[in-house]
Amino acid sequence: MEDNLKIHRSVYDLIKGATPPGLLARWLGGVINAVDEGKPIVYHPFTTYNEIMVAMDVVSLCCEAWDIVGLQVDQDHAIRSVDAAHEAGIPPELCSFDKAIIGSILRGTIPKPAAIVQAGMPCQNAYITCQAAAALTGVPLFVCDTPYDLDEDGALDHWVNQYKGMIAFVEEHTGKKMDYDRLKEVVEESNRCVEYWLEAAELMKLKPAPRSGPLSQGTLAGMMSFGTPEGTAGMKALLDEIKDKVAKGETAIPEEKARVIWFHFQVFWDNPLMGFINELGATVPYVLFDDFRVEPVDTSSTERMLRGMARRALQSPMGKVGCGKVEILLDDMLYAAEQWKGDCIIIGANPGCKWFTGAYGLIRDACRERGIPLMLYDVDLVDRRVTSAEESRTRVEQFLTTVMDR
Repeated sequence: MEDNLKIHRSVYDLIKGATPPGLLARWLGGVINAVDEGKPIVYHPFTTYNEIMVAMDVVSLCCEAWDIVGLQVDQDHAIRSVDAAHEAGIPPELCSFDKAIIGSILRGTIPKPAAIVQAGMPCQNAYITCQAAAALTGVPLFVCDTPYDLDEDGALDHWVNQYKGMIAFVEEHTGKKMDYDRLKEVVEESNRCVEYWLEAAELMKLKPAPRSGPLSQGTLAGMMSFGTPEGTAGMKALLDEIKDKVAKGETAIPEEKARVIWFHFQVFWDNPLMGFINELGATVPYVLFDDFRVEPVDTSSTERMLRGMARRALQSPMGKVGCGKVEILLDDMLYAAEQWKGDCIIIGANPGCKWFTGAYGLIRDACRERGIPLMLYDVDLVDRRVTSAEESRTRVEQFLTTVMDR
């Protein structure tokens, strides 16, 4: 494992000396330290926030984040894991995030967990991948049964009980016990992070936009360091940057000719794509990755706190819109276009997101009815071989030229 983790060790070596330490350094350093000292690690998907593990002093590893981190120093890291999954017989139709997780397990480039926890969302890709991960590693798996509709009688009570079951499961398989006073501290910290996150998202509604592109610190905190000072500090630093630009009257680009609603996650292997959009004269004030419209969790009692955490988990970006009800996806898309004053919508949809691509016709109809220019195209969020950077830019430029000409 020492040699197999060299990519991630090199990332950690690059960032560990930052002052103050960032959320990525805290998380990655914790995982590497757990490997070196033989401490238990718990896998979780990005829609299952890690406050519970933080409160229990259990090292958590967000599976989708692992290979994204590797991309920072080796663009082929995730691709090699995807290919390993293909060679093992995993269907190519599976989401590349999930193929990378399975391939990394097969290659031994991701630490072995003591247990795996998962909420049954956002999609069947993630659900089957956690089952595969449990089978390949031989560790126990706990799946929170996610309600289809929280408005149904008893749905929230059922979901809260699932959340309680997850805590008991982590206790059983790590030997750690939940300290609910400590959990209260963690949730109050994550509440602060969310407040900064929401304020930053509101400022991005200003026209022209003070900043362009994803507000990644919020969602990354949820994936890696929710409820930690480092996670909160990262989001606050981004908010302060935006507020400073607003106070000075500065904008993302000199002249904002169009505003793009990017209604999916950003292309993780092609971060410069957002800058290219700016060069064309357009800003991206909204990315689905950042859309987390929630209330602070009430920590006045343990029961209220658990209910608030459970409800908030269902509002995670993509967790909500990918739960199965296409009406939620359409409503959120149109809400984003209205609130962030979008001139157009671009959906660079991951080919593995069948819940998204299957709704293309309904998405087109909704945009056509409201006169919103729409661009739909497949671009893999992990594997650059599906749609190249050059092709992305050609298609985006043609589309935005038409939008701005109008």
